[in-house]
Amino acid sequence: MDRYAWLPSHQQHAAYSLAHADNLIERAGRIALEHTQRGTMTLDDRVTGNLVAMTVTGVAPLPQAMVRLASDALNQLRSTLEHVLYAEIEHRVSVPLTSGQARGVEMPCVLSADKLREWATKGARRDVGVLHPGTDLYRRITDLQPFQRRDFQAHPLKVLVEHTNHSKHRTPSIAATLIGAVTPDRPSDDIQVTTPPGRPIQVGDVLARLPVGGVVEVNLWPKVSIQRPHTQTWHILIHELRDLESWVRRIALPMLIAGTTDVSPLPPHLDITVGYADFRTALDAASPAPAADRLDRWLRAEIARQAIPDVLRAHPHGIPHGQPSPHGPPH
Repeated sequence: MDRYAWLPSHQQHAAYSLAHADNLIERAGRIALEHTQRGTMTLDDRVTGNLVAMTVTGVAPLPQAMVRLASDALNQLRSTLEHVLYAEIEHRVSVPLTSGQARGVEMPCVLSADKLREWATKGARRDVGVLHPGTDLYRRITDLQPFQRRDFQAHPLKVLVEHTNHSKHRTPSIAATLIGAVTPDRPSDDIQVTTPPGRPIQVGDVLARLPVGGVVEVNLWPKVSIQRPHTQTWHILIHELRDLESWVRRIALPMLIAGTTDVSPLPPHLDITVGYADFRTALDAASPAPAADRLDRWLRAEIARQAIPDVLRAHPHGIPHGQPSPHGPPH
């Protein structure tokens, strides 16, 4: 059975656009992870009275390629939605769209049913019957609107539109390094860990305090984050890109194209640097693992690789190499 029978020929372009967005997400995410591994801040101990404070003395600037790749990925995801809607309208109308009607085609993002009805019957769209209230395509668009959720500000379409409006008309995406957590290596009543401030880390921030003379090892968990323009909240960059890509690919496109999400989602990782004579064969050969999953595997492999020297320095019986084992050579 063809898993992608729901995808008609006039919408095949969506698979290639998704693949391009996936590639951009991987590139942005890899830069973010490499930046984190190199070190995101410098620290120093500052003594005040009987306490020593672990204090931020420097913050490494973010690679600007990462910021722009993230913006490009978000814009590509939104463009994919727009292209799919236009292709669906063009396929359904009985006569070609006029230039005015074509300019009026866009994926709406509104906060009430009344506003959506106004959108569908306003300007040149008045004469595009397939967009009118009561039609199948109108229902599909309705199902994807932010007003379908109570937390409409967090609806993926709303978040995507706000990100892309900001990056297209104001500045590239706003990204920064925040502290996710500060955790002691072992429990200690002496150490006072400060609550992460929920904003970008700054020089002078104190991450932990302990009595003078005490020694406690702590783990820092920095997170490269992106700011949502409309709520000013910070979200881990890779997670934000992952969630929006997943919504577009698994929810929005199937709804616009097939009228349901009960279909096999398109594969995200398709090599579009080569041409394909047969589109279905290309889809079957594509990887189902999105960029975020591949980045997670890459990060785990890097952590394991870095840990290998420490593992090799220890004898299987816990005795450093070079010293005799009371149990003889391992079998």
